Amino acid sequence: MVFYYLKKCQKTFWHKTIIFTLILSFFVNIAFAESFRVHKTIMLPATNSEEKNFVKAGPNDAIVISLPEDMTFVQGIEIMFKVPQEVAYWMDSVAWSLYDEIKPEPTEKKIDYKGTRKTIGTFGNSLSLVLKIPMTKENTIKKDAYSTYIDAIPDFLHNKIFLRMQMVMKGTPSSLSDAEFEVSAKPIYINKGKLSITVRPPDNINSALYNVFIDETPISKLQDIMITPGIHTVHVTSDSFRNENKTITIEQAKNHTLDIKLRDITPLIRIAAPNNSKIQIDDKIIDYKGSDSIPVPQGMHTIRISVGGYEIVKTVNAMNGHSYAINTNLDATITEEE
Repeated sequence: MVFYYLKKCQKTFWHKTIIFTLILSFFVNIAFAESFRVHKTIMLPATNSEEKNFVKAGPNDAIVISLPEDMTFVQGIEIMFKVPQEVAYWMDSVAWSLYDEIKPEPTEKKIDYKGTRKTIGTFGNSLSLVLKIPMTKENTIKKDAYSTYIDAIPDFLHNKIFLRMQMVMKGTPSSLSDAEFEVSAKPIYINKGKLSITVRPPDNINSALYNVFIDETPISKLQDIMITPGIHTVHVTSDSFRNENKTITIEQAKNHTLDIKLRDITPLIRIAAPNNSKIQIDDKIIDYKGSDSIPVPQGMHTIRISVGGYEIVKTVNAMNGHSYAINTNLDATITEEE
């Protein structure tokens, strides 16, 4: 009981001392470069893969988070620490610091660095810590009671974030320096996907005039459109071509492409008839394959379909921009006579 009381007093004393020291150190070094040595440098890629990717780091190591090559959708980085029990017991015994302007470029073989401390904090007495580091001031990163939002934006030199851990409390057992943190990192994405639209005129036409709408909103550019995730409708209108409607599902932080080929406004007629049928449109015999659409001028047309000794005659008032289907159905009915 006496030992517990003394230990508690010792922790309380050192806790107050170290907090004062950290605050003083922070303000002294916040605008000035400092030289320091770490036990080792650990490289950690920020990944959003389903498999958990983490590294183990000690209280005096540096963790260098490699940012994704494509930063189009990245608005921040989330760093997650699983804190060893002995570190949590010795409250505020280990601190973390975020640095800018690190020299030389960090590698696993380097331990001596020079840089400017951006911000500092401790792990307290919790068994976990989540840091949310923004890449830009214009971000939508959610702030909550379960994570620490860093107001300072790092320079992410060499496409990396440099995080230093260090023992900051005296009187702790030597075994504390052998404690191991589990650290992982992942990007924080904006709630957008990217869409690029290609509109192609018919093969025999070099250029085309058209308007493009996304969810009934006209758009002026077709490439690299940032759009919220979900189902969207792309509508292409033209006086010279058929209107086109396409539906596309946009996923967060992903690139999407949509290829739209414009079709001639000339009316089309598709005929479904038995094999060996003789087909005429306006008294002109058509060499019809049975699946292709037949282009016709706008106006009234007479279609004759002859099969054996039977003939079917239909008329169609073909309008520009419309397609028509004619289906023949020749059948025989058998009944028993008295």
